[in-house]
Amino acid sequence: MTKNPKSKRLIINLFIVIFLSVGTFVAIQFAKGYRPNLQNHSLSGTGLLNITSYPKSARVIINDKLTTVTDDKLYLLPGTYTVKIEKDGFHPWIKTLPVKTELVTSADARLFPIITAISPLTFYQVANPAANLDDTKIAYVLKNAPQDTSNGLYIYSVTGNLLGSSNLQITENSLRDYSKAILIWSPDSSQILAVFTETTPAVQKTLPAGLPAVATRQISSAYLLSTKSMNPRTLSDVTLRLPLIISEWQDQYAKINLPTLNLYPRQLVDLLTNKAINVYFSPDKEKVFYTPIVDINLPANDIGQLLPNLNSTPETRSLQKNLTYVFDLKEGTNYLIPFADPSTNVFKTLITAVSSTPSASLASLNQLKAQTDSRLTTNLSWYSNSKQIIVTNLEGLSIADYDATNLTNISYAQPLANFVTSSPDGSKLILLTNINQKPDTYNLISFDLK
Repeated sequence: MTKNPKSKRLIINLFIVIFLSVGTFVAIQFAKGYRPNLQNHSLSGTGLLNITSYPKSARVIINDKLTTVTDDKLYLLPGTYTVKIEKDGFHPWIKTLPVKTELVTSADARLFPIITAISPLTFYQVANPAANLDDTKIAYVLKNAPQDTSNGLYIYSVTGNLLGSSNLQITENSLRDYSKAILIWSPDSSQILAVFTETTPAVQKTLPAGLPAVATRQISSAYLLSTKSMNPRTLSDVTLRLPLIISEWQDQYAKINLPTLNLYPRQLVDLLTNKAINVYFSPDKEKVFYTPIVDINLPANDIGQLLPNLNSTPETRSLQKNLTYVFDLKEGTNYLIPFADPSTNVFKTLITAVSSTPSASLASLNQLKAQTDSRLTTNLSWYSNSKQIIVTNLEGLSIADYDATNLTNISYAQPLANFVTSSPDGSKLILLTNINQKPDTYNLISFDLK
């Protein structure tokens, strides 16, 4: 008697369905990070550690054991791991990271060279540097050049100039010394406002008896310069137009700041605009460092509650006035920056509207200058990739991760007036400093970070 062919086909089809179902289940569990545990005869859950670095091919040491090289992905059992990423000639990067079942943990290290190659961008003597809003151009005053006509105000293009030199002279110093001016970039980088001041002698008879007379500074002249070409020797004094110029530039800054603020939670917007100073957004607008002027508590992290995994660095949501913090919009986390050192002379308030009564005061001009230049108000500035912060202190120049970890010394050279900026691609830092020159002789020096 022959078997029923229909029953045979049914058994084969059933076996295929079972095989596919089991295979699909195993594939899904494997993709989630589950691996066979031969001791327990079961599938054990693992987490994925995604390790990347710049430069690549760096050694990865996990819990003091050389494990792999970057870039790589590792499936690890749940737990806490100390990850060290190192490469010959570079400072190591170290962080303690938790690995959780079925979740991805990232270790993204930017390694910086132990010894940086340097090259001068200017010669003779540089003074009064000022960077524009996106740090792609630097205005500076050149002095002590062999030819008097070469002394003057220059624009250095950080991104280079395919048509010629990166240094463009826009004025001479023959009629006025621009090293003594307050240089303020326009928001669109097309103009520079050069403001000259003078000291007003103290007048004792106008003060009550017993009070010392104090000299004050006031605006003596102001000139609006084009940043695209050489300006004429004869320039019109725009002192009387300063209130209008200030109002126009405030309006441009408001149009720049408001769309960025709208990306952030409502409570943080109120903090940044009304209860904080020295507010500086990262180049990608996803982070901001700021200094609150009142003690305040941030609300619960609603953004982080929606994410499966967060930065493992402990955050601070109870804020103290006069301390500096970084807020990460992507994860909703907030970190204390313990090495921040705000200035006691100048502070920045975020411009979100045009002043109802703009005045041509030194205070309002310093506010305009502080909008683009964090070096006036603090010892911090953003590194171009938005993941690190540049720090200047008594030990020279350092770079730290945005969550205040991995503080790394780049150079012991002291930048004059905290002036340091990074190129847009992060390949170099530019400092105003003195290296192998006479005392009090400073130039723009490039430090290679590749």
